[in-house]
Amino acid sequence: MLDRAVREARRPAVLCLVALAVPASTPVRAHEEAAHAVGSGAPAVSGDSAGLGRPLVTLREFPANPRQYQADLQPLMNEIRQRHGVEEWQLNVLTSELHRHLGLYSILGAKMGLRARELLGASLDDLRVESLAGLQPPVSCLNDGLQVATGASLGRGTIRVPPTETPQAAALFTFGHRRLRLRVRDDAMKQIQVELRAAVQRHGDLSPAYFAEVRRISLEAWRDLDRKQVFEETCEPATKAEK
Repeated sequence: MLDRAVREARRPAVLCLVALAVPASTPVRAHEEAAHAVGSGAPAVSGDSAGLGRPLVTLREFPANPRQYQADLQPLMNEIRQRHGVEEWQLNVLTSELHRHLGLYSILGAKMGLRARELLGASLDDLRVESLAGLQPPVSCLNDGLQVATGASLGRGTIRVPPTETPQAAALFTFGHRRLRLRVRDDAMKQIQVELRAAVQRHGDLSPAYFAEVRRISLEAWRDLDRKQVFEETCEPATKAEK
């Protein structure tokens, strides 16, 4: 399984919480606060919406009953929530709806974005993100998970995705005067590539059977991959332009 090599390796956690200098309010933050105050009409966070740490916009509460989910996800729901927490569960649900199918890279993007927020001590909408995944699927699917999990989005102008001929499942996250680089570890990437190549060989590229296989693999990765183990984590100072 995808998680075996990842679970066997253990390393010290990387903390990027030193010497933060974060403005109390940025133009993006001010825009979001004003929009919420005027237009959301949402009640205080309660029930299963509490995992996201902020009021919902269109839902009164986040679906919490397994019967509200697809049949193949129902038996995994409680285990995923117990292993990885309610917030990661909800972020990956939202990511998969945005992405329109269950995919390995989009799920990794959500796990990566949440991990970056944990290491930097940042809330949703606090980070600026530069994705190294490029604009070509399947690696670029990482970008959807990054946007959902961090709140950095193209619409807010807080995520950049430079075109590249060498896409990586990696991203740079900036918060105040600190910058964090996360990258999917080589051993995990090799396993992912083996799984995807095998799916293409069995079912052909982009066929319905291929996407069904990708869904099965992605569900297992969602359950098994630990966001605290699957990424290389490197802290580095932000440049002047990023502060």
